[in-house]
Amino acid sequence: MSAKSAGVAAVLTAMALVLAGCNHAVRNYQLSRRGGVAILIPPGVTLPGSGTLEVKLSHARKAPFRSTGCDVDRSPLTVEWRGSTAYIRAESGSELLGFGQGSIKGQPVALNPRGQVKGESVALDPLLYINEFRADLADLEGNGCLHGGESQMLATRMAQSLPLAPFLAYLLRFGVFDLNEFVDLTPDFRLRIVYPVYSASNQMETKEITGVKTIYYKIVSDPNDGRVRILRAKSGDASRDRQSEIASPFPESSAYFRLFLRKSPAAKDPVTVAIVLGSTDRKHLGEATKELDASAEASCRAVASSDAACIMFPPLTGVNAEIRVKANGKDAFARLGARVDELIDEVKDNDDAPRSVQVKRLFDKRLVPIKAASDEKDILALILMPGDVISYR
Repeated sequence: MSAKSAGVAAVLTAMALVLAGCNHAVRNYQLSRRGGVAILIPPGVTLPGSGTLEVKLSHARKAPFRSTGCDVDRSPLTVEWRGSTAYIRAESGSELLGFGQGSIKGQPVALNPRGQVKGESVALDPLLYINEFRADLADLEGNGCLHGGESQMLATRMAQSLPLAPFLAYLLRFGVFDLNEFVDLTPDFRLRIVYPVYSASNQMETKEITGVKTIYYKIVSDPNDGRVRILRAKSGDASRDRQSEIASPFPESSAYFRLFLRKSPAAKDPVTVAIVLGSTDRKHLGEATKELDASAEASCRAVASSDAACIMFPPLTGVNAEIRVKANGKDAFARLGARVDELIDEVKDNDDAPRSVQVKRLFDKRLVPIKAASDEKDILALILMPGDVISYR
């Protein structure tokens, strides 16, 4: 984690927030190097040198909503509400945001009771800060300031609208997996579950694996709120779908889900255990998460709450959350955190290095190009987001 923290920290030294939304001309993202690290600058944004700056996000929540007590003050970022519009502000000269200040050391952050940095000499850990900021946004759903699912949508819009390192924008949108070891399952993903198939003999102490069975699940949302359902995706082979012997493990009663990938220390050779927690509301999902976190055992036995469903997958079962993208006009899926060059290596049909690579990304629900102002290697190293369109030759 330290290497990642250092990389993010170097970017944050040069990061700035600017007024977005006043320039309606959608042009392109600019992938530019600042302080030796790539930053993705949204369309219409010009990086200033100093000052208190803001991003205006219109229609960031739906009525009815609580009218007071909804602001988030976690210096150096704040969120202030005026009706349904969110104003994201950044304090000039903060260590986290840089603005010409010294580089960030990536040390743990010390916060006062208001969630603000204690003193000016304390360095911030970008991973911890983003993790806590996302938690603040999620809390707005519990107190009536936001409806279910709106905190995730707000984080997504912020990730698209702020000039951030691609890795930091990814953390803001999906959470800091290195700290939490879970990801909230949203319609951005599909699940790929690969089950081992064993020999027919049940008398053997150690069964022989003869193959695998791969099943895909789509995650669909309720159009009126943030609840989701996990449904089996059709494979295109109707007979195979009918003959499947594996029933869906996901309860229909749950509306929010989290995927955990944990190392099991009990095994002689530790393996990664996949667990999905589900619940009808985020509060009980959070309580079940705390129970799982508090246990040294990566097992559903750690979850005592009757208000949460816990699904633990069999040993050697592969469970992955994948995002949908396009590569040379065809649908493709990439693992969380995958880079452009990784996807191209997976889908291209030869070993030749691509001569030209272009990427388009969603901005305000429209696909716009990403232009690299520096080395094309920065495009290849770009972390993929849902809906990205990659072209190469």
